[in-house]
Amino acid sequence: MENKRFRNQISWLMFLFSILVIWVHSYNVELFAGSAWGLEWDRAAQIETFWSIGIGQIAVPGFFLLSSYLFFRNFELSKLIGKWKSRLFSVAIPYAVWNVLYYLGYVIATRLPMVEKVVGKKPIPFHIEEMTNAILRYSYAPIFWYLFQLILLLLLAPVIYGLVKQKVVGICYLALLITALYKGWGCGYPNTDALFYFSFAAYMAVHWREWLECKGTGDRMFAGILILIPAVYSYGMMKEPGASVLWTIAYRLLVPVSLFLMTSSVELPDTKPWMKQSLFLYAIHFIIVRFVNKGTAIMLVKGIAAEVIPQTMGSGLALLTYFAIPVIVLAVSYPTARFLSRWVRPVWSVLSGGRNL
Repeated sequence: MENKRFRNQISWLMFLFSILVIWVHSYNVELFAGSAWGLEWDRAAQIETFWSIGIGQIAVPGFFLLSSYLFFRNFELSKLIGKWKSRLFSVAIPYAVWNVLYYLGYVIATRLPMVEKVVGKKPIPFHIEEMTNAILRYSYAPIFWYLFQLILLLLLAPVIYGLVKQKVVGICYLALLITALYKGWGCGYPNTDALFYFSFAAYMAVHWREWLECKGTGDRMFAGILILIPAVYSYGMMKEPGASVLWTIAYRLLVPVSLFLMTSSVELPDTKPWMKQSLFLYAIHFIIVRFVNKGTAIMLVKGIAAEVIPQTMGSGLALLTYFAIPVIVLAVSYPTARFLSRWVRPVWSVLSGGRNL
């Protein structure tokens, strides 16, 4: 596959997963319902749960798979230092800077009377120890658990490569990870499921890159559609009481793999600049989602709107807000990204990890 075509495919998938992540964090039924919970709220909760949990939860595994595939698709040990240096600027530094910005944002916001109600926290202490904690534990930006795990996985890259570069050894290694997931083994540094997704993509990049990236083959489309069958079955099984975690892992692995295969077999339209915000969109969306949801909910439940809008319309407004939030996020984030990339290029470079629109 020509590099431009491949990069365009990756941009499409990154954008799709970014939108799904926004929906994961947009669940708002409990905020909007207040004490007026009823049948209509149950229905709204079911719809939002399906999108946030059922569909949206494939997004972060998808990010792990893509990040790993990009790292290992042309990997050699002689390139390790260069690749680590690249990820230092594209992942590690943005991770630290964004965590500091979130921390400082909370420090300021919790001291502003009008904003404090939306934030819902007491004044945050301002000192170096707390800032360090914000970076090392992503304590004020929980969405960055993904980047924290990714940094750990990138540091383990030479070990993972050594385990997957031989086909049989790699399969045995992946089988061991599946066993660990089933048994509940793991220490969290990194998470076993994240390690599995990352290692699976590494194996595919090392051994299947030629087939995955060759142009114009219909067998990848057929394989992608076929994989959806066990993916749907896994989704049904993971909802059963007492279901094994392996059903959840299988679902969250198979859907992104299916999407990768299907999108690689067709000529996708070029992505637009507003679709290429990538890390910046991932980082900034949580702020916007929180203010939109909590601000709207306060007006609906306790504010002026509560006096003129019937409670029976509340669930509909919650759903309308929920599905509109990705559009709202893009409407805020893209002009901000354009401004930064054009007028404050060094700042944009740090916040985006050196990515271009």
